Amino acid sequence: MTRTISTSMAGVLERLELERPTIVTSEKLSEILQDEGIRTPALVVAARLREKGWLLPTPKRGAWEFVPASSAGAYSSNDPLLVVKSLMSKHATICFGLTFQTAAWMHGVADRVPARLESAAGDIQSSRLLRQRLSSSMFSPRLMYNEIKGVPVLAPESVIVHMTEKPRAVRSWQSALEWLPDLAALLKAELLQEELEYRCDAVVARTGYLLQGMRPDIADAVYKRDTPKYKTWFGPRAPLLRHDNKWLIADTMLPFDPGKMDAIGSTTGCFEDVV
Repeated sequence: MTRTISTSMAGVLERLELERPTIVTSEKLSEILQDEGIRTPALVVAARLREKGWLLPTPKRGAWEFVPASSAGAYSSNDPLLVVKSLMSKHATICFGLTFQTAAWMHGVADRVPARLESAAGDIQSSRLLRQRLSSSMFSPRLMYNEIKGVPVLAPESVIVHMTEKPRAVRSWQSALEWLPDLAALLKAELLQEELEYRCDAVVARTGYLLQGMRPDIADAVYKRDTPKYKTWFGPRAPLLRHDNKWLIADTMLPFDPGKMDAIGSTTGCFEDVV
């Protein structure tokens, strides 16, 4: 497809080529049109640019993907983060970070990104917006979000604590074994302790229990600082899969024994048949 440039749109495309935004919003387009002295409504211009292949639709109304002239044609970049970037472009105050397998992929320790991106919403309003397009659960990290590829991502320590604070939010603990050990290898003891600060005893106990095989150094530090005093459930109150006397954990959820995982990610009899 040959993408032509009309005389009236030359200035608009020149600005877009110069700034190279991944997402163009109707507000941004209006700003450019005003600067160029063009009175045509932004939505009309967007329709024309879409027709010529300069803009492509995104899941968010009023936001389009810009396809620069350097691209082979009017083809999407197939950026899996496009849905996130389009949400951010339309809702500047949205508070969230990518989490679980999506965060592991962003940190470079998961081989693939899930079909539906996973997010941790910092407030109710953000959660409502995110749930329209992403998998979302509520979680407020103590640590700052990491910015990767232009989007907020939970720090590795925050991802682990999100998993232990909301274990039922994890889509598949079995699949998590593909990236969890490598994510655990990225953890820094002082940052994990900061993320656990002021969290309830149950979250602290679950975190130590989960990390005891993969990161015994960190688990031991957690244990010394906050020795478990009460029984904690890992999962719903259901028939036990295992009980950990050290961490006082009643585990009804995990399809593996965290205590039998080693520090480099391989396992020694950690898989169990769960009926």
